[in-house]
Amino acid sequence: MTSTMLAQQSVVTARLGRSQLSSRPTKTSLFRAAQQQVAGRRTSTIVAVRQFRDRDSASGTAKKAGAEADQTSTELLDKANAYVDDLKVKWDKTDEKPAVVAITTAAFVGVWALSGVVDRIDKLPVIGGLLELVGLVVTSWFVYRYLVFGPDREELKTNLDKFLSKVTGN
Repeated sequence: MTSTMLAQQSVVTARLGRSQLSSRPTKTSLFRAAQQQVAGRRTSTIVAVRQFRDRDSASGTAKKAGAEADQTSTELLDKANAYVDDLKVKWDKTDEKPAVVAITTAAFVGVWALSGVVDRIDKLPVIGGLLELVGLVVTSWFVYRYLVFGPDREELKTNLDKFLSKVTGN
């Protein structure tokens, strides 16, 4: 007997008692017992979900959250559509489309290869922990250098704007 059949047999034994069983339960009785057990779980889950839904709808929390989620998703869709439209305009203006495709493909392959290298290095016993320590130190330095004080944040914003203007050519 498989473990599933043994489990089902124990369910049938518990429901019917030893006196009502023959020496071996039939597959039909095991199947019916399993169906009853699954139906009982479904019923209890449905009741719990209904109680939770009723409680939240009575307080109005679910309606407010739904309205906020709809508004947020609408805003995100609008931004995504604007971004896609901007990409279409830039793509239409591009004269060297094969070069753009080649550079994009090379970038994805490069990121994939670097991911494999970093994964292998991370599996080395000492190096992975050392790299995590270096990452924490550099992150701490960056936060202290650029994010803690107001004038430093302005300097970071200026540097990023200069870099983006060089990259985009504006």
